[in-house]
Amino acid sequence: MPDVPCPYTTFLMATAWCVDLEEPIYGSGVSFKNSVMEAHMGSTEGDNNDGITVIDITDPTNPSYCFVSIFGLEAGGAVKDRVPLTAEQYCRAYYPVPKDSEKDQEGVKETEEDVQKKIDALRDERLMKLDVLVEAWPREYKSSVPTEPAEDATTDTPGVASNPVPSLADLSLKPAIEHGLETGETEGLEDLVWHPGKADLMWPILRNQKPFPDSGMSLLTKVVQHEVGSDKSLDLSGFSLSDSQLASLLTFAGVEEVELLNLSHNSIFTADGLRQILPSTPKLRRLVLLGTSISDEQIYELLKEEPKLFLSVEELTHPAFISWQDGACYPNGFAYVGVHSGQNACSASLAVFTPATVVQALTDLLGPIADLNDYEAYGLFGTSLVPQAAFATGVRGEGQPWRERHVHCFPAVSDMPFDGRGWLFCATWASMFDRSGTRYGFVKVVDAQANPPKVKIYDLKAWLEEMAAEGRPPASGDAVKKLESIFADLGSRKEGKLWTEEDLLPFMQKFVAVSRRRY
Repeated sequence: MPDVPCPYTTFLMATAWCVDLEEPIYGSGVSFKNSVMEAHMGSTEGDNNDGITVIDITDPTNPSYCFVSIFGLEAGGAVKDRVPLTAEQYCRAYYPVPKDSEKDQEGVKETEEDVQKKIDALRDERLMKLDVLVEAWPREYKSSVPTEPAEDATTDTPGVASNPVPSLADLSLKPAIEHGLETGETEGLEDLVWHPGKADLMWPILRNQKPFPDSGMSLLTKVVQHEVGSDKSLDLSGFSLSDSQLASLLTFAGVEEVELLNLSHNSIFTADGLRQILPSTPKLRRLVLLGTSISDEQIYELLKEEPKLFLSVEELTHPAFISWQDGACYPNGFAYVGVHSGQNACSASLAVFTPATVVQALTDLLGPIADLNDYEAYGLFGTSLVPQAAFATGVRGEGQPWRERHVHCFPAVSDMPFDGRGWLFCATWASMFDRSGTRYGFVKVVDAQANPPKVKIYDLKAWLEEMAAEGRPPASGDAVKKLESIFADLGSRKEGKLWTEEDLLPFMQKFVAVSRRRY
């Protein structure tokens, strides 16, 4: 088993566990790389004296949890070892219900209320069964009860039909489509597309044609025109369309307004196909490429040699950007580069971005700072996982909270952010361990070969003007105003200032020095 067999799921779990950029603001741990333990290790092999928490997300819509005492809890509470414990059992081992004679002591009432609040928060959550622990770690856990066979998830509830019985007309649609594709006579079928429900029935039949015949392109074009709705998304995953077929489809279906395009699980789609379709989809913001023939190396080459192809794309979901890697293998598009608390280096790098991506990420990340004291700020910025979580978040709708975010990648660490590729947001934050001041700004390294490197520093307004000159789509005016307000608060309450070149060059040198001891 690899150390991290499911890196994307692991990143979701790590950020959900360690980062919260809504009230109450929270950050813990270190970098993503150093926060994760190997999947093949035993549950009792870590440095531990307070037991463990186990969360089962085999079915993410129906998780379960438990606490486990593995060597006896440090509190010495009366709980059994290596069996699932509820939140109440675990908490009460450390904080037993106070006796009547203790209730009037200072702080006892407040502590009990806090403990009870924690217990109540998990009261309705599903407790994990012992057989789950036995299955995950058979050498460490033993079940005294024979394991019952798992229920068949596909078994229908008695008396409830999982699918309605199709009509005779629907049953005849599949052979009619296949005959039309074979003969090239699809005009009659094209007339059916606009009948209620027919396009939905045609979709899976057409998707199962592998490879897709040219004779079916006219019919597929009509179905696609029907399927693209007000959400401006088009899911072509599973279709075996060649590069030329796909380019033709997008052109003749008139879907230049599409913002989300899913081309996953198409083994014949190539990097050349991207070169054909990206110029014809100027409104495209989210592109999903899972399970295609396009390799990581081909994506890297496109980003390096033809970056203008991706100017409008803010999310590029491909295995290259959700794989387990420490340093970024892809060329930097935009990176957050920080030295926190005088000793922690962070550089979360995005391969593609738009101003909306960056404005939202910086708003999420910097918004809490003005209200935090030095101790709280140190907790938030003591880990590079916080900037990674902020920049991994897709652009949310107006009013949509952080907890409802979607995650399209996990930004790898850029070991050489000052090599001249892409844009940077460089920042250092004053804390109880570093009184040198708060400095920030958008940075472009214009000559990486010079000694010292030549840089240009931009404030938010100037950077947005550069983005417009590059041809990138703008961020919303309200989003920009919100970030402007955050920068103003940082200036008035934290003495935050835009970098000067005199200050920035020592920062760059310090980053290189401390990034060698990554946390």
